[in-house]
Amino acid sequence: MANTYLDIERLAALVRNKRGSKGLREISEQIGNVSTSTLSRVENGNMPDMETFIALCDWLQVQPGELFVTHQKQQQQDTDEEIIILLLGDKRLEPETSYALAQIVKATYRYLLE
Repeated sequence: MANTYLDIERLAALVRNKRGSKGLREISEQIGNVSTSTLSRVENGNMPDMETFIALCDWLQVQPGELFVTHQKQQQQDTDEEIIILLLGDKRLEPETSYALAQIVKATYRYLLE
């Protein structure tokens, strides 16, 4: 049986990307019920509690199930997913740019693998 767990690296990358250059306090107020210290811990790869996880998913507009992976799935993670995670976590890129590049990578792989 495969173990299923939260892909905390992907969650951290998505949070960092969406926050962009905005301060933790501003984002904390935007999300509500999530402290700046909790946001910082999540961005650094620490596991949030369930209430925080759901609040972050709502803010990110991501279905919670999309952030869970099985041990087997993680080992067989596709190249495009690895590239997307790197793009979304790259602080050198503006959030809009990294998101656009991630969408291009996803579309390209979908096209090539059809």
